[in-house]
Amino acid sequence: MSGGVPPVRRAGRARVSGRDPQLKQAARLYADFTGHDAMPIGTVRVPPLPSTVAIIGTADGVLYTTVRDGREESYIHEFAEKDKPMLGVSPDGRQILFIGGRYVFTDRGIVDLSDTKNLPPKYRALARRLRAR
Repeated sequence: MSGGVPPVRRAGRARVSGRDPQLKQAARLYADFTGHDAMPIGTVRVPPLPSTVAIIGTADGVLYTTVRDGREESYIHEFAEKDKPMLGVSPDGRQILFIGGRYVFTDRGIVDLSDTKNLPPKYRALARRLRAR
């Protein structure tokens, strides 16, 4: 879970210029999480999402490695039972997808919506609405 991940030293201080609102949002999220300014490194071709997927099961967690505040860090996020996304795969087997789930990615990494201790205030209303369902 996200409980042991402190915010980076520069969280919330990212200044991103440009016109594309999604690019600005992604750059700010990157900077808030890593503590580094977002810099263009190239273009990544994202394949189109398939219209049909095979649901394999649920995703229990995610393991990933990244650089935060200049240090390489490895993380394990185990989803809470009620927050787990479905794990899907494209018909050709070349794309793995998380579908649904109750989580957000923040300056602390992946945070389950049920994790009220680590959930940023701006997501708490969303978590309350989903609990009411």
